[in-house]
Amino acid sequence: MDIESILKDIEQLPPFPTVVTQAMALLDSPDTSAMDVVKVVQYDQAITANVLKVCNSAYFGLPRKVGSLREAVIRLGNQQLKEIILTGTVVKYYKNAMDGYALSKHDLWKHAISTAIISRLVSKKFKGVDESSVFTAGLLHDVGKTILDGVVDEYFSQMFALVGEKGYSFTEAEQEVLGVDHAEVGARMGELWGFPKEIVRAIRYHHAPQEGADSDPTTQAVYLANILCLMMGIGVGRQGLHVRGRDEVLKQHGMNNTDLQIIMAGFLDEYEKVQDIIMLG
Repeated sequence: MDIESILKDIEQLPPFPTVVTQAMALLDSPDTSAMDVVKVVQYDQAITANVLKVCNSAYFGLPRKVGSLREAVIRLGNQQLKEIILTGTVVKYYKNAMDGYALSKHDLWKHAISTAIISRLVSKKFKGVDESSVFTAGLLHDVGKTILDGVVDEYFSQMFALVGEKGYSFTEAEQEVLGVDHAEVGARMGELWGFPKEIVRAIRYHHAPQEGADSDPTTQAVYLANILCLMMGIGVGRQGLHVRGRDEVLKQHGMNNTDLQIIMAGFLDEYEKVQDIIMLG
């Protein structure tokens, strides 16, 4: 397999929208005012429309409709606003079916948004994790599949043999047959788009947290969230449960199966509330 052709596909990707990058940087700063954010995003019709849509959704239950971007920004707060802008941008990368990974239309998006939500819930059990960063990493952790899908479809029989006959995990089979896996491809995309190092690292090692920086809680949170999503059957596809489970992540943070059940229950409750605003159409 020619890895260079895969990497060339990454290099030809369009840049991440400048307005989104600028807005995210502003929202990470405690000194940012509502008007600072409005000045950056007000001319982007899609972002403005989505922010107003979410702010006026049943999820927030406001007593009256919000009609201005400035009021919506004030009511939502920096973290929620960042998540809304990011999800509205990222959804386009996940909208298509993926034959290589046996994912129907919307499956990868459901898996991505679910992993992001669970990552945020998991992070509450960890120390030193920024909830906004871990949400972003969870949302983008499988973005490399959008590049590798066609290649995986072409070489799937070889990969399936490694998984079925030799006990490889799916990412190990990708690495063996293709010379690269979707986590590494996703990390390269994150670097191209200028995402912070902790987010790129979480994407790169979301199947192998032990290979990243020691005790990196962001990577570990995304790893655990991804496992929980697969356990619940969200966006499974061909990858299925052919992943490596690592009890040491739970032990390191003093967690047990009861904690996981509480997190999954919290996720199901939150996901039910936001289904109408995560743009599955």
